[in-house]
Parts: sequence; structure tokens; C-alpha cells
Amino acid sequence: MLNRRRAIAALAALPLATMATAQGRLSRRSVTVAGQRIDYLVRYAGTARAPMLLCFGGGDANIGIAEYYDAVYTPESVYRDHHVILPVGVPGRLFYRFGDDDARGLLRALLAAEPISGRGLISGVSNGGRAAFRFAAAAPEAFRGFVTIPGALVGDAIPAAWRDYAVLLAYGTEDPRWKAETDRAYAALQGRVKALERVALAGQGHVVGPNFDVDPVYARLRGLEGR
Repeated sequence: MLNRRRAIAALAALPLATMATAQGRLSRRSVTVAGQRIDYLVRYAGTARAPMLLCFGGGDANIGIAEYYDAVYTPESVYRDHHVILPVGVPGRLFYRFGDDDARGLLRALLAAEPISGRGLISGVSNGGRAAFRFAAAAPEAFRGFVTIPGALVGDAIPAAWRDYAVLLAYGTEDPRWKAETDRAYAALQGRVKALERVALAGQGHVVGPNFDVDPVYARLRGLEGR
């Protein structure tokens, strides 16, 4: 397996622009939504149009969190045919609190700015896992499933359009609070999506460590999609 994770660990002290040049595949761009600039990191699958893997980091999704998400939480051997897009949080706003209009506005802006086609996937951790539920509820037609590592439902009704979704809910065994949130989401989604699985990540806490291999998690999501 490549080692983007090792490369990022070695380059962690460099500014983003230097890191992007050294890696040759991570860049920072921006869109404007309702008059507000939102930056994002993007790693392209290639030059052709492709679905996106929309990734939400935890906390306030600041640039450091987005970089860590790219390094540790995005797959290296699975979904290589998806453009990886990691929105960077803006001060005073959390992505899981975006209303439908702003969530859809961000997605429209990304579709206009990037070579995205087809229905994509979402992944997220913590507040980003909440954002995965939020954006999938705001624009269910834009996606075909999501993975949270971990996440939580935040009051949204489960759209009927999720009936063909694949949903994977992962959590660390050392993170009891979010295991409970995962269990609650798992119960709510029973019979409401095409394929659903809950996965315990042995020995992991709320945030997985820098050497964690996330690819088996995404491989299980790929398996769910194939059911």
C-alpha cells in the first residue's frame, strides 16, 4: 500500500502549499456559497469526470483537521475512481448545522467548480459524521451512501430516497459515548436503507491514530454497495 500516510507524517511540518507540491496531488481551492467563501482540499482521481467522495473532518473542520482526514481517513486502495473533496470549516459555522439551502448550495458550487459526475459518497468523523447525515438528508439525490467513523443522527427524518443507500457506521471500541450514538443511528436506519452495517474498530478511540489502516472500512462499504 502506498504510503500517503507515511508521506504526510514526514511532511506534517510543511505549509499546505509546499505539501501539495511535494505530494503532487492535493490542492486547496475555494467556492462561494451565499456570499461566503468556503475553502476545500481536493485530490483528483484523474483528469476525467468522476463521482466525489465528500469528506468532513471533525470538530470545526479547520485546515489541520482536513489535512489529517486526508492523511488518515481517506482510502488508498478503494474508491480510487472518486475525486476526494474535503471542505474546510469557516469560523462560527459547523457543517452539520448547515440548513438545506446552504448544504445544497455548497454541493452546487462544487459541481460547478469540479469535474464531478454521478452520485457520490460521503464520509465523516465526529461532527463530520453528523455532517454526513446532514448533507445526505439535504440532498439525497446527490449521493448513494455514506460512512461515519463515527457519526450521529441530528434530528433529521430519514429520507425515503435513502432506500437504495449503502450505509456503514464505524466506531472505536474505546469510545463508549459514540458507540451509543452509532447504536441509535443503526436502530433508526434498520429497514430504511438498502444495506446497513455497524463496525467496531478494535482499540480505537474517538479519533483513530495516524497509523490506522482505514481501507478495510471502505472495502466493507464497497461490499455493502454490491449487495
